[in-house]
Amino acid sequence: MVRRALRIWLMHSLAFLAGLVVSGVVAVGLWFVVPTEGGNALFVGSALAVSIVSVGTGYAVYLALLAALLDLLPGWGFYLGGPLVVLAVMTLVFCAVYFRMLAAGAGSLLGYALMFGIGGIALHLRLRGDEPRAETGDGG
Repeated sequence: MVRRALRIWLMHSLAFLAGLVVSGVVAVGLWFVVPTEGGNALFVGSALAVSIVSVGTGYAVYLALLAALLDLLPGWGFYLGGPLVVLAVMTLVFCAVYFRMLAAGAGSLLGYALMFGIGGIALHLRLRGDEPRAETGDGG
């Protein structure tokens, strides 16, 4: 049981890290097409679009790797609930930084830690039902 939990968290960590890297690479690449001249609305809208596309791409890589590494069909909870969790955490971090409750670096680290923890717990709960039960005798 402990080995299984460690395997789940290790694979979650690897997929999370890969998703972060892809998200960052996509964001940096897309910043080259964001117009820097023009009104604030154009700049903010473009920045928001870059954020949505990069985070969405990173999350898609995360789900694909989880499915491959853990032989898992994530289900609609991960497809629909995951982006809502990411959006909620990003909103929380934005508000904390905007209202000067946290510095930008600390807010980012808090956001990543929250997403990592929430995702790992959700994944662990999702896979908990798949483990064989010793008391029922269906060993595997």
